[in-house]
Amino acid sequence: MGFRLGVFACLILLAAEASAAFRCGTSLVDEGDWPVEVRERCGEPDYVAEYPQAVLPGLGIINTIEHWYYNPGPGRFIRRLEFRDGRLHREDTMGYGFPPGAPGPCKPRLIREGLSEFEVAARCGEPLSRRVTWYTPPDHRPRDNAVQATYPVEEWLYGFGSTEFRRVVTLRNGRVIEVKTADKPQ
Repeated sequence: MGFRLGVFACLILLAAEASAAFRCGTSLVDEGDWPVEVRERCGEPDYVAEYPQAVLPGLGIINTIEHWYYNPGPGRFIRRLEFRDGRLHREDTMGYGFPPGAPGPCKPRLIREGLSEFEVAARCGEPLSRRVTWYTPPDHRPRDNAVQATYPVEEWLYGFGSTEFRRVVTLRNGRVIEVKTADKPQ
């Protein structure tokens, strides 16, 4: 009984270790790896986005997050690697990949909630303009000596020619959370 329990415990530990690491070609990449180690094992990412994560009044941005995207092509899932404080923090599996340079046309109706920043940028190119604002949820009222929960929200502005209104694409943590029609045409 003790032997079986020991083998079972080892299998659980191995499964937990295997789930923390993921394969990049013939190499393994694991949480805590440096960006240079990931680049050596996985190659250059297909897309990189950097976000401010923490700001102190008077000092400015004191912490950033980087998202690296790897598109392995059709039939396989896009991987997003999140780096915090110069280390690999997390790996996420996104939607299906697409042939390099051919994700499809950029049409306003195809930009929808849930898409990743990489999918929007690959389909539509870089936005005409972008800005970062800091959002504090309305239910977080300041209390004495309390830190307010504030997070960055990025807005991308896209144009679609003189016959379409521009679109404001709002992203949080690399995902589209809202798409609005701009007030003015081009």
